[in-house]
Amino acid sequence: MESQLTNLAEQILMEEADFIVPVKKVWLKLSLMGKLDDLHFENFMIMLQEDDRFEVFENLDNQEMAEEVEQLEEIGFYEGPRVMLKSRRPTRKELGEMLIKKTTTIFDSLRKAWELRDQENEYETDQLLRALASTQKLLRALKKEFPESYVAK
Repeated sequence: MESQLTNLAEQILMEEADFIVPVKKVWLKLSLMGKLDDLHFENFMIMLQEDDRFEVFENLDNQEMAEEVEQLEEIGFYEGPRVMLKSRRPTRKELGEMLIKKTTTIFDSLRKAWELRDQENEYETDQLLRALASTQKLLRALKKEFPESYVAK
């Protein structure tokens, strides 16, 4: 049973677009497939940690936002530990592409928030401006560090 689950987890990770995937996402996919038979999340994570094919990264997320976490999970964003296949490590170019893509997404979201901000709220305006500037600075640095990964639009 254990090897069947880890083999299925490996297959799921091979098909994922991202190299590093939330363990919870893999666990939920297996659950939807009817493969878990009441296997708790913590036990599934231990199975992955004990299998040499996987590398599990501990949870660095903020645990104080329970309500927000539920809303994010409903649309496919999962908190908690992450897992990747050791055999599927990204190349430098792929890593650069991933970092640039995710940072661009954050920048675009902040820009939309800027357009929708309450202009009378100076604190919100100041915070958004700082976040936009920091993200733009990071994006420039990533494009400079990974020129082989950036394709101008």
